[in-house]
Amino acid sequence: MNNPWLIFCLLFSVLTPGWSIEKTWIDILHGTLVNQQELLKDLSQSRIIYLGEVHTLKTHHKAQLDILRLLYSRGVPLALALESLDAQDQKLVNQFAEGHLSFEQFAKLIQWQKKWPNYLDYRPLCLFAQKHRIPIIGIDIQPSIPSKIARSGYSSLTEKEKKLYPLPSLSPLYKNFLTPFLAVHSFMDDKRIAHAIEAQRVREAFMAKQIMNFLESPLGIHRTVCVVTGEIHVRYGLGIPQFSRRYPQRLILFGSKEPIKLTPKELQASKKIDLSHQKFSFIRSPVADYFEVIQE
Repeated sequence: MNNPWLIFCLLFSVLTPGWSIEKTWIDILHGTLVNQQELLKDLSQSRIIYLGEVHTLKTHHKAQLDILRLLYSRGVPLALALESLDAQDQKLVNQFAEGHLSFEQFAKLIQWQKKWPNYLDYRPLCLFAQKHRIPIIGIDIQPSIPSKIARSGYSSLTEKEKKLYPLPSLSPLYKNFLTPFLAVHSFMDDKRIAHAIEAQRVREAFMAKQIMNFLESPLGIHRTVCVVTGEIHVRYGLGIPQFSRRYPQRLILFGSKEPIKLTPKELQASKKIDLSHQKFSFIRSPVADYFEVIQE
């Protein structure tokens, strides 16, 4: 982040009563405000747009849909990639996207509620894509693989599994970024954190591969993919974006006044961890390309 003080001032000003701009975008790299048309012009030249989210925040899902609508209205040929959909369900995803299944039929067939409890938050995005014949891509790995790695480490995979799900190199930068977020779970020790980092890396590499395979396919070769995924997978350009740098890409994070609510079970399993700016001062790249402050 080139000028943290300037960005602080910009954030303060847009949150101050009387500021007239309803939606304010901040170009984090340059520390400047950009209007919606400037933002869309830049995004339109990308092949991948990462739309980071906190999964349970409805304001984030609404903001993602707004971006999709605005890009579609500009005539940008789009595709929608969702972390919340498994790649192994792609045939059913295609049937839904082509209008052969209702959302309810589709969700039931892939057991979406069982896999992703807040799956209904993705309904507006999916219905918009279906209505406008925007291809939808499931990019997540089958859950059994990261679960196995998280329990017993990458070495526990069979040779066949390792060929299907390779583990890319783990840089100190990536480990140091991810460790504090994993350490928030009270049951995590150093060994479990190491295994969890391996599982995360395998999963992110897999998701990136699904995105790039689509972009290189006849259906995707001229499209821009909007990737809806947890912001932990894309912050600072780490995670998924590291594997897709051959394509022009942009990363967007969203603000929210909506509180993050944890269940009693989640609260019991968590502990307080320092996630301050200072904790991540070793990362020299901006956390994203653009940040939206949502006025409610």
